[in-house]
Amino acid sequence: MDLIHIDLALHWSARLSALLFAMALALPTLIPRLSRHATALYLAFMIAQTVHFGFVVWVAHVTGGANMFPGGRSVADVGGWPTVFSIFAFFYALAFTGFAARRAGPHAGPTLRLANRMTTACIGLLFVVTYVGLIPHSLLYAVRGALVTLGMIIDALGNTIRQPHCLRCAAEGGGA
Repeated sequence: MDLIHIDLALHWSARLSALLFAMALALPTLIPRLSRHATALYLAFMIAQTVHFGFVVWVAHVTGGANMFPGGRSVADVGGWPTVFSIFAFFYALAFTGFAARRAGPHAGPTLRLANRMTTACIGLLFVVTYVGLIPHSLLYAVRGALVTLGMIIDALGNTIRQPHCLRCAAEGGGA
């Protein structure tokens, strides 16, 4: 595969990841019967982001790490591969926290619920800040940023982690 196709796959995997993230946040609140699928959507987001990271590494390898960071900075300019892999590790620490909270659902304790809110904000802001910086290239980035922001707002207002999603959970005292 040549660099043009790798770069195209890199961008499409990022778009898919952002869309899945927004859907995993918003759909359970907007369509309550889908709330039991929130964990699967979130896992799909994590898988899409993993594919995206694979393309990031591939592009960096092919280009020698040139222009991989804002301002045209190379991988070497920001500390090399340890920095790149630290970014990946930070993402996965956040993502697995969000996944654990969604998996626990109404049984998530207060610490996990708070960690989930912080995780959602961090991951969402990573998407939004990236897209805001790209708006001069295309207004479609504003739409993508707005979708992620909307997903974050719907998630925050809907309290999807704290609400009981089934009668059995409500009867067991989960959720409030």
